[in-house]
Amino acid sequence: MRIRVQIRWVIAGALLACFALTGFGRASAQAPGFAQITSPGGGEAVRGLVTIEGFAAHPRFEHYELAFAYPEDPTDTWFAIGEPSRQPVEAGPLGLWDTSGITDGNYHLRLRVFLDNGTALEHIVDGLRIRNYTHIETPTAAAVVAPQGTPTAAPPTATPRPTPLPPFDRGGAEKTMSAFTAGMILGGISLTGALAYLAARRSLRLRWSTLRMRRMRLEAERKQRARQ
Repeated sequence: MRIRVQIRWVIAGALLACFALTGFGRASAQAPGFAQITSPGGGEAVRGLVTIEGFAAHPRFEHYELAFAYPEDPTDTWFAIGEPSRQPVEAGPLGLWDTSGITDGNYHLRLRVFLDNGTALEHIVDGLRIRNYTHIETPTAAAVVAPQGTPTAAPPTATPRPTPLPPFDRGGAEKTMSAFTAGMILGGISLTGALAYLAARRSLRLRWSTLRMRRMRLEAERKQRARQ
């Protein structure tokens, strides 16, 4: 009975160690509806104040962030749109993007949903065309109509650039999976070693008990012969 209790504790400890090493749940996979921008879409022309809509929800949701990037940027620098939000969103507005302060051109829009285990789910919309001061090639493609009072004059020559976001390691998912695999292997080795130790300990106890009984029997036989 005592051995069984010890085995249960060893198994429980090995499993807990395995989960601690791998960061349980760290490799959560992307899925539709967890991190998704539904509007504006890729290739659309926008101007003025743009409402970004979509999904930012997950059972382990922690917060989400919106950002944009300049085209053909070799440094892969992203600029924050508003403040991070800790309120999950399902099929609704994610934030407002004031495009009047940046130069007309094509841009990338990104949504990142962070989970409570450090995983980041990501969705990027490519080819957004900002057309505040230039002609929109396809009038029907405008996703947002500029409100009254939106300036139509040429933008100032020196447009201030927003503060960039810190770079994001795109290899995080691969590193997470590697850590998960290593943790599982180490946990399995620890569990196997613990079980082998308990089995060997039980075998030694049985052997010692057998030798002790044999010695006691021989001693009793010797005493009996001595009395005879």
